Amino acid sequence: MKKAFISVFLLLLFLSCYTENPEKYVPKTDRKKEKCATAEPGTYLKPAALMVLKRINQAMKDSTVKEPAPWLQSIFTAPQKKLIDTLLFFNDLEVPVRIYYPTKRSLQGQQPAILFFHGGGFVLGSVEQYHVLVSKLARVTGQIIVSVDYRLAPEHPFPAAVNDCFAVFQWMQQNGSQLGADTARISVAGDSAGGNLATVLTLVCRDKQIPQPYRQVLFYPAVTFVEREYPSVTYFLKDPERRYVLSEGFLRRARSAYKGSKGSDLDPYLSPLEAELSGDLAPALIIAAECDPLRDSEREYAEKLEAAGVRVEYLEYSGMIHAFMSFHMILGEAMDAMKAVREYLGEN
Repeated sequence: MKKAFISVFLLLLFLSCYTENPEKYVPKTDRKKEKCATAEPGTYLKPAALMVLKRINQAMKDSTVKEPAPWLQSIFTAPQKKLIDTLLFFNDLEVPVRIYYPTKRSLQGQQPAILFFHGGGFVLGSVEQYHVLVSKLARVTGQIIVSVDYRLAPEHPFPAAVNDCFAVFQWMQQNGSQLGADTARISVAGDSAGGNLATVLTLVCRDKQIPQPYRQVLFYPAVTFVEREYPSVTYFLKDPERRYVLSEGFLRRARSAYKGSKGSDLDPYLSPLEAELSGDLAPALIIAAECDPLRDSEREYAEKLEAAGVRVEYLEYSGMIHAFMSFHMILGEAMDAMKAVREYLGEN
């Protein structure tokens, strides 16, 4: 099951090459529209998102799923001018990173940079598994991206991942010019669990009184460990008819593994939604999916940040599912979201 969960995103990369025409699912009649309806009244999956979701659920049930061959993954990897795998050392920590230089300009020095933290519920994922997504994000934004291979639970529970990400950020603040980065324009970004780590990093910076990231970009972030009966949880996590990428069992196992024996659901470095927020945190762009169990907690987090005085842009993509950014080769909304990130951070 664990291998299938890791594999499913890469699997869909090459399934898209020969899957049925998405137009097959276009809801031209009420009957076809009904196929795209969710349990939440008035909410519909986009036809391509429904196709992706069916493939995910099929792969999760198939114990024979294997990783696609490297050449299949390479088809969807966006070319870079330079790619470096290295270790960054800070405060007795050594953290593996992959550095993307997507354009000639990104190699010229004093360029903006993004620290990217991958998803996977704090227990799965890696720089390699997110290579297709991050390579495309680098090409679209034109910015240097440092993708962080932080330690995973349960072998390394909280706060190991936070410490790794913070160590890389501090290294970048002090030494980023060695990589050609403008140390005044280092943004943090992440998806799902990585979005949690990105926004938690802004709280750590505030509490330790060091400069904030330039911006925080959060893709459908996990912002709380506290279990609440949000409508999005009811409709998209507890729907007995359809699984919307995440399952209740996986979330609970992942939270337990990451929290370990030291964490509390109310710890702000686990649950930033429960934190005392303040206006001196980095400006935030939050990208959410309408058909995602995490949606309502993300809406609440955006509102709470704004109420605290943080500049917030909240973009919710209708008919999209959790992790939709990973399927940018299929979903036009994912490409739109990447372009929104480029505009938010400033074209380079």
